[in-house]
Amino acid sequence: MARTGVDALAIAIGTSHGAYKFKEAPTLALDLVPKISEKAGDASLVMHGSSSVPQDLVEIINKYGGAMKKSMGVPMDQIQEAIKLGVQKINVDTDGRLAFTGNIRKYLFEHPEVFDQRKYLGAGRQGIYDVMKQKMIDFGTAGHADDYKPATLEQAKAWYK
Repeated sequence: MARTGVDALAIAIGTSHGAYKFKEAPTLALDLVPKISEKAGDASLVMHGSSSVPQDLVEIINKYGGAMKKSMGVPMDQIQEAIKLGVQKINVDTDGRLAFTGNIRKYLFEHPEVFDQRKYLGAGRQGIYDVMKQKMIDFGTAGHADDYKPATLEQAKAWYK
């Protein structure tokens, strides 16, 4: 990190971006994680494209007017193993977007009279909240808010010099 200034490294171990990742459950190259971690030094390891594409979320979208094709994401047990091996950041944007879209579609279907975006966007936000709460539990990060001391403003400014 001192030589490069890099504080995070996105690793390629078989993950993929987007909702249409895999036709069957992938097998990640988890054996590479400790080797990369050793070479990366203090840099945090990141898994991009690690949404699990929960089938219940896809079903909600399709039930309420969507037309998503069959797809699979990264299985949670493989994500959890990657975390145990040293991955510190997991990108799961697709799962949040699925939850947001599904909740909005469902809300509008159940409340066809509603045209106030504050109401249906609230349902979408709730969907993201629910999914991310579960991810924090699954990733082992829930309940750890008191485990660290937030950086001071001066420390944060120093990071960007």
